[in-house]
Amino acid sequence: MLKLLIISLFVCSVYGYFTLPGQCPENVQLQEEFRLADFYNKWYQAYHYSSDGSNQNNCSVLELQTRPTGIYLNQSRVDRGLFHRYSIGKLDIPTSIEDAARLDVTFRFDDAPRRLMNRKYPFYVLATNYNYYATVYTCEYSQLINKHFIYVWILSRNEVLNDVSKELATRSLSRIGVDPKKLVKDDRSRCSPKYFEDKQAEPLTFRYPVIIR
Repeated sequence: MLKLLIISLFVCSVYGYFTLPGQCPENVQLQEEFRLADFYNKWYQAYHYSSDGSNQNNCSVLELQTRPTGIYLNQSRVDRGLFHRYSIGKLDIPTSIEDAARLDVTFRFDDAPRRLMNRKYPFYVLATNYNYYATVYTCEYSQLINKHFIYVWILSRNEVLNDVSKELATRSLSRIGVDPKKLVKDDRSRCSPKYFEDKQAEPLTFRYPVIIR
């Protein structure tokens, strides 16, 4: 009975955010000759899109960091305008230059069951000029219900993205079937947390379709 209840709860949650039919877009053209070294330092989320309709308007900031064990993506945010949170995942660097923009990020959760301890997510760069804008997306597929989930970051080197850079950044969205009119502009008026609780948390912009056995 307990197992049936757990399965039912999980299926309901999967239906909640895996909303697009079928598998993820195939053969998507990514940024050509992507240079990871030029992608370092801070990026602000200027606009975003979530295919499940959730609004992750939380002052998200992404930054690549080098550590002795590799290159990591630090995604920090302010939850509900109150608490500072961050999620740090290790980047898997592609071995071929043709796949340079096809990055994966792995988050580790030491308190999770063994099969859920390491979770790998795609982190694909559609377009960037490195100095002003970047368009990045993740897409995950749930075999359980044959649906997928997409999240898009329109990133800016500055807190405000200029109109020309926005136009260039959104041109690539047609490759993954996203209408630029559905982008949500981030409101940075609540980016100073009332309580600075510097705590690592599960990333909100990735989804994990767990296969139930």
